[in-house]
Order: sequence, then C-alpha cells, then structure tokens
Amino acid sequence: MKPLVFASLQLGLLMFHSSALAESGCPRGMIPYSGTNINSCGPIPPDYYQQQPSQASTPPPPRWESRWGGIATDAPKGIIGSSRNALTESDAKARAIADCKSKSGANCTLKSTFPNGCGALLVGDDGFNVNAGATEEIAIQKAMDVCKASSTGCRVYFTTCSPAVRAQ
Repeated sequence: MKPLVFASLQLGLLMFHSSALAESGCPRGMIPYSGTNINSCGPIPPDYYQQQPSQASTPPPPRWESRWGGIATDAPKGIIGSSRNALTESDAKARAIADCKSKSGANCTLKSTFPNGCGALLVGDDGFNVNAGATEEIAIQKAMDVCKASSTGCRVYFTTCSPAVRAQ
C-alpha cells in the first residue's frame, strides 16, 4: 500500500510541476528567447504586458475631380441646351451650346456655367433667369430672388446638376 501512495504522490507532484510551467516550457516570470532553442528562457521585460498603441495607418483623404455644367438658351424659340459632367469650363460651354443647337436653336447663347454644383432656369411673367449654386435648392433660391425682384409668376422651368466625382 505504501508504494501505491508514494507513486500517487510522485505523480501528483509531477502534474503540479508541469502545470506551473508556461505553455512555452519556461517557468513563471520567464519567456522563451526568439531565435534560440526552446530551452532558452529569459526574464519578462517590464513593459511586456502593456498594450502597444495601434500602428494602423489612416487612409488618405478622398480626392475629388471637378465637373462642370452649363446652360444655354435660344430665348426667342424657348429652347434650352445644357451640359453636365464636363471636365473643363470651356467643354461645358461648348456642349451646352451644341445641345441647344441640336434642338433647332439658331441663336443659342450661354447663360451660365458652374463647377461642382447645379444650375436653374426660372421663368416669370416678364422673362426668365438662370442662376447657379452648390446645390439645386441654392441655385433655385438664387434664381427665384432675382426673378421675384423683376417679375411675377416665377416658377422653376429647368434644373441640371454636375457634382464633383470622387477619384480616390
């Protein structure tokens, strides 16, 4: 019976001793040194368990490309030509006039160009007004203010927008 108790005690001590070792095979308070064999252990540095700040890089800010729009009219015939998403102001002008002429406009004239925004054409009892703004609502409000100062019966007749395009 004594040999069985003695063997059980030895087995228990062996299990206790192995559980006191870290998974790496190093005793408590030690860590394995990298680049050496598994039996090389050293003391844990004081800052080992402190959280390291994340070194994640922040993405670059978005890059936007401008887009131009334009409005041209042949007022006597009531024809409207427009352009949107043009890369340059001169392209927006040319495309708005070309659009007006393609609708049988003979005396097409450019009324407005706008970058990264909207244009609005309002008509009233005594004429029309074209204006531009950062949004459709702003363009309409600007044109409405001008129209109401010189006419009655002002109403929105045409709007177009040409917002900037995200390139990155």
